[in-house]
Amino acid sequence: MAGDGIHRGTGSAGIAVAVSLVACLPLAWRSQAPLTALLGVTAGLLVCLAVFQPYDTAIFVLAVALYSVASLGDRRRSLVVGAGTALLLVTVIMRIASDNVAGDTAIRVGIALGALAVGDMVRSRRDLREAKRERDLRIAREREQDSRRRIADERLRIARDLHDTVAHALVAINVRASVARHLHASEDSDGALTDIMAVSAEALNDLRTTLSLLREPDDPAPTAPTLDLASVTQLLDRAKAAGLDADADVKLNGHAIPLAVEQAGFRIVQEALTNVMRYAPASRARVTLRVEADALRIDVTDDGAGAASGAPSTGGHGLQGMNRTRRCTRGRGVGRPAERGGWHVHARLPLMYGKR
Repeated sequence: MAGDGIHRGTGSAGIAVAVSLVACLPLAWRSQAPLTALLGVTAGLLVCLAVFQPYDTAIFVLAVALYSVASLGDRRRSLVVGAGTALLLVTVIMRIASDNVAGDTAIRVGIALGALAVGDMVRSRRDLREAKRERDLRIAREREQDSRRRIADERLRIARDLHDTVAHALVAINVRASVARHLHASEDSDGALTDIMAVSAEALNDLRTTLSLLREPDDPAPTAPTLDLASVTQLLDRAKAAGLDADADVKLNGHAIPLAVEQAGFRIVQEALTNVMRYAPASRARVTLRVEADALRIDVTDDGAGAASGAPSTGGHGLQGMNRTRRCTRGRGVGRPAERGGWHVHARLPLMYGKR
């Protein structure tokens, strides 16, 4: 731009270069404030025209600013800026051009409006890509929500079917068992027992069929026995293998503990020992099982640093799992620092709940 004016002999090299740099300086802010940069460039170019008349190249500097205004704005602003720019160019050309006014006006207005059109096209395509991305994200979220809803509905349906199957079979078994209890040896007690066997076998088959719907195709069928309080020794062996000095003090006093309570007690001990090995820098853990006043009392203590060691005191998955297990049997429990240091997990599970 400075060379254009110097070539025309309308200004000195020093002034031309200095004024040109000042006129182009607002372009540095065209990404942050495109409209302000356009106004700055326009003012600088008017100064350049007054000082050394860079007539042929000034329009390209203006085109860069116009492109930024269109690509970073909206169409309405581009139309307003285009109309104002065209009016300004016509006015300036008519004042400084001596010949071929129509041709100069057409070329420069065309370049300015072309820069606006290209910038608006770039903005439109960018907006379309962004809209498509947001639409794809919304569709993906909706599909995920719909999938979760379908899974929840299917689980509810399976749970209802399972309830109906087991409830019907248990009612039938209960009725036939009550009849068999009152029959004498000469009466058809064998028939009642045969009916009980048939109904229970049918219920088990239905139960296996229903549960198979929840199992992955490649998952093996479960063959291990149900884990109960007798399996606590397995947990202690695993803890010892991990370097923890673990022992148990079990005094059930010959009480018959319902299976549901035994399973819940096993899970609570399992979660507690897992937390000790995972979070607490403990060297020793002790499990105490007692039957007191128709309830199973569970205490698991360790000599670690307790919650300060990083164990989740309120929101950890381990304590949450223990709380869920405890609530399933309507029991009570708490996890807190032990009086002599370490961590203490206590739970009390009523035996009568498991007999209902």
